Amino acid sequence: MKKLILASLIALSTQFTLANSNNSIPTDPAFAKIEAMVKANNLSGAYQELDKLAKTGNPQAIYNLGYLTQTGQGTAKNEKKAIELYEQAAKKGYPVANYVLGKNHLTGTLGLKQDTNKAKQYLQKASSQGFHDATIDLAVVYFSENKADSDKKGLQLLEPLIKKGNNQAIHAKALYDISLGFKNKNEAPIQQGLKSIQDLAQKGYIPALMAVGNMFTNGNIVPQNLPEAKKIFSALAKENVPQAKESLAVVDKMIADQAKNPPKAAAKKS
Repeated sequence: MKKLILASLIALSTQFTLANSNNSIPTDPAFAKIEAMVKANNLSGAYQELDKLAKTGNPQAIYNLGYLTQTGQGTAKNEKKAIELYEQAAKKGYPVANYVLGKNHLTGTLGLKQDTNKAKQYLQKASSQGFHDATIDLAVVYFSENKADSDKKGLQLLEPLIKKGNNQAIHAKALYDISLGFKNKNEAPIQQGLKSIQDLAQKGYIPALMAVGNMFTNGNIVPQNLPEAKKIFSALAKENVPQAKESLAVVDKMIADQAKNPPKAAAKKS
């Protein structure tokens, strides 16, 4: 169940951040021009403008150069160079760069060796710089260590965000509660976690909707309900939510298999 938490919450996702992630740092007006280029799919032009800004030492521009270099948009794809650019931006205090480096160290991607300790260091830096995604992912890493002291650290990280109504933090805590309930064979935290996820799903929070869909599919936590799972994944697939189409295909196959091999009726009592 600890692995379930990691699989549910730590999915590697770098991001192109034209809007500054740290609201305390004014965004350079030049980014408006770059944003227009990106929307017009002029990624080569966007890369050139970012390169100009990066040469002035702008950490946000350096980070975004890294992203375009990683993905091969507007320039040749080069993951090693992308990491170097992320590290430059991180050293200049750009929180998203620290976050992305942390996630790549955690998963051992972009040519980096998997190193949980380094991952925690980068996530801690991003968290201390006010990047909430890093705070939540760091908490999840602590939960995965399966130690009482680590659980305490994770909960302490989530608590301030939960009080502020942060959906991602509430979701992480809910998955933690469910895993803790199964570990200790205690129904109370399982029900508490399920209620939190259901509340988030009713608000339209996509990760919670995916979690509910998976629960209905697997039937491990709640009774299996493939038609309801199909309904959820169909709606999310229409919105191009990542993994929704794949999950829908799995559910469709399960429904087809059940139709070919329906459950045997219970034997009648003599």
